[in-house]
Amino acid sequence: MVSQHKSAKITYQENLQVIQAFFESHDPVSFFAEDAEFYDMSQPEPLRGREAIGAMMHMMYQEAFSDARPESQGLMAGENAVVAEFIFHGKNTGSLMGAPPTSKTVAVPMIAVYEVEGSKIQRARLYYDSATMGRQLGLIE
Repeated sequence: MVSQHKSAKITYQENLQVIQAFFESHDPVSFFAEDAEFYDMSQPEPLRGREAIGAMMHMMYQEAFSDARPESQGLMAGENAVVAEFIFHGKNTGSLMGAPPTSKTVAVPMIAVYEVEGSKIQRARLYYDSATMGRQLGLIE
């Protein structure tokens, strides 16, 4: 028999609220667990820990792209996961993975799966076509 303690679990609506608030702020301290993992599926290794995730978010949303923002296309939630479909928008005004800024704008479709435990993101997996971003930036043909 499975015990259900409402205080131990949060609802799928609460999970949605966590992710919606995260999309508004992109503040890893408020929304990621200290030992969270972030898997960018275009990269060989995940980021581990809130500090590393925060550094990546700062690079993407404050350094590499000005006016960076996710445009939500939809959210789906389960007991402890939220799937977000969105378009990442931004103008490349800073270095990205060692490449100089191109001043080009991007609109890259993405999907992220966020595993939420105790109102904190424990794991995130980001799926997108990095070649699409590279083409939009003029880095690849």
